[in-house]
Amino acid sequence: MILEMSRIRILGPIDELESVLRCIQDVGLVHLIDAPETESLEPLTIPHEEQRHVRMIRKILEDAEAALALLEGEPLHVQRTQQSWTLPQAALVAGRTRRHLETLREERDELEEERSLIMKFRPFFVVFQRMEAGLDAKGIRVFYLVLREGGQADLARLRAALREALGEGFELLGQPSEAGESAMLLAVSAANAREAEQLLSASGVQSLSLPDQFEERSVGATMQRMQERLEQLPAQLSALGEKKRQIALERGPELLQIQAFVRDRLSTVDAMEKAVTTSRAFVLEGWIPAAALSDLEKRVRTSFGDSVEVDTLAKSEWSGDTAPVVMKNPRLFRPFEAITSMMPLPKYGSIDPTPFVAILFPMFFGVVLGDIGYGVILAAVSLFLRFRSKPDSKVRSIAEIGFACALFSIIFGFLYGELFGDLGHYVGLHPIVINREEAFFPFLGLAVALGVVHIVLGLLIGAVQTFRRDKRHAVGRGMAALMIVLIALALLAAAGMLPERFFTPLVIAVLVAFPILVVGEGILAPIEFVSTLGNVLSYARIMAVGTASVMMAVVANRMIGAFGGVVVGVLFALLFHLINFVIGVFSPTIHLLRLHYVEFFQKFYSPGGAQYQPFRHWSARENASAERSK
Repeated sequence: MILEMSRIRILGPIDELESVLRCIQDVGLVHLIDAPETESLEPLTIPHEEQRHVRMIRKILEDAEAALALLEGEPLHVQRTQQSWTLPQAALVAGRTRRHLETLREERDELEEERSLIMKFRPFFVVFQRMEAGLDAKGIRVFYLVLREGGQADLARLRAALREALGEGFELLGQPSEAGESAMLLAVSAANAREAEQLLSASGVQSLSLPDQFEERSVGATMQRMQERLEQLPAQLSALGEKKRQIALERGPELLQIQAFVRDRLSTVDAMEKAVTTSRAFVLEGWIPAAALSDLEKRVRTSFGDSVEVDTLAKSEWSGDTAPVVMKNPRLFRPFEAITSMMPLPKYGSIDPTPFVAILFPMFFGVVLGDIGYGVILAAVSLFLRFRSKPDSKVRSIAEIGFACALFSIIFGFLYGELFGDLGHYVGLHPIVINREEAFFPFLGLAVALGVVHIVLGLLIGAVQTFRRDKRHAVGRGMAALMIVLIALALLAAAGMLPERFFTPLVIAVLVAFPILVVGEGILAPIEFVSTLGNVLSYARIMAVGTASVMMAVVANRMIGAFGGVVVGVLFALLFHLINFVIGVFSPTIHLLRLHYVEFFQKFYSPGGAQYQPFRHWSARENASAERSK
């Protein structure tokens, strides 16, 4: 349901503005809005010194959140006892911690880069070491080259250029490396080293250049140095990680407190900008749930006496404004807000569809899946997800919705006599209502009947919702609902399911109701009514999806005898049942969401509500939840 809201106006001396805002923030229920300006009331002007103060606060917040981002992955413990912070203290802790963590990150990045370089070059140098073993190192210069895959043309050009420039005064050895590229070793006399460098530069063959710490005289020395560094790096990285964990332990709780403290200060500054003032007084306006108004008045009276006044504006003064929407449902219905929240917020004063979805969605799901075995599996999966998820999370809501759907699936499984398809027949289960393997038309009739109930309910809700502001339109909606019921009854009479004598009166009643529908809904009413009848027929998908599910289960059971060995048949049957279970969960969910969003909600849902954002103390958990919702 959508809570009733009250529009309030708070007046008091301007010197008390910041204290009043702190009081409102402690209550945490007032949705502040920009107070209207008049000739005597102007927006609050923040002095230049105060603006510098705000910039300082923003810098502290930047440092604190940057430090927390650098501590990501480390456990942070929230202290229950809140330390009293001043801005200089907060600035000092946040700034120092951020710089310390940034230094640690730079050191870690350097070590990781060094390890990456070693791992990149090491396979080549293993090959170089084998090739260099047969060379006489006196008076020669060795170049270490890497030949990419497909670089044979570059190598041929290099070899031709070397032969032309140096004759036989060089040696070029090559061997494939583990990386898939080829390691090449070029040996020339020291006198020809410069010329060889120029030829290499022009050839396109990559020369291996190492960082300064690995510039050794020989490949052997370089390999030894690399091995030493590889042995040293894990300990150095571990030491940096231990320093980071220590900072998280010592400074993490303080950073969380500073983050909340500074965000509260900034939100207070933002709230001050919503006030209008005179030289002596201020005015604030906002929204609060009507049930909480008395608590706010009592809190303000206790803190400020008669110097601050909370007035409630008459509804006539704000009836054209958009009030924020607060939806509050019983605990049993609350998980289904995950379904309605995927739609835009309903307007204030309209109807929250959550209770209807909470009752009808799992029931329709049970009609479609309708199998005891699949229902039990879905219940087990839902319970597992529920106990593994956090309170008030989307996963927790989905798990609880899944459990409700599972219960209805089990109930309808007994009514259909289904346990993993027709296996229930072998353990004494028999259809109580219909046998979905055979009774296609009765199942189709059930699906369409559900459509009639669903659509008529939506039209009646829409009629009740619009009755106050547009009685003619409400009568039109009600007449559309009545005509659908009359047509359904007339069809039952024509099919012999009702006495035949009812048919003519029912048709006459439809003809009488039709002009009233046109008067209520307008000239386009016939087209809209035909569209509504089409909406009813859309519920035939309940029969189609449900029948497909039970037939796939029956086919899975037949597989046991369709293969040479029983074990193979059972394995194939289990696999087919698993596939059918997954389809049987997701396919009804998609189709039923469509039936609710398109066919049902269309009859009464009024989107366009404003998000309720009360002025309260900042919370990391609530902020993360809001980000996930967005």
